[in-house]
Amino acid sequence: MGNRGMEDLIQVVNGLQDSFAALGRDVPIDLPQIAVVGGQSAGKSSVLENFVG
Repeated sequence: MGNRGMEDLIQVVNGLQDSFAALGRDVPIDLPQIAVVGGQSAGKSSVLENFVG
């Protein structure tokens, strides 16, 4: 998907949340959450980039 694709997806999800809020509906959008822990220059960013493409 790449960085641009992720940025587009985030904008879409944010727009959906705003639309639901404007309608007075609380519709949670469950997105996956992940934490990557490691030392400096241990490859954390590379691991995340492999997940999102």
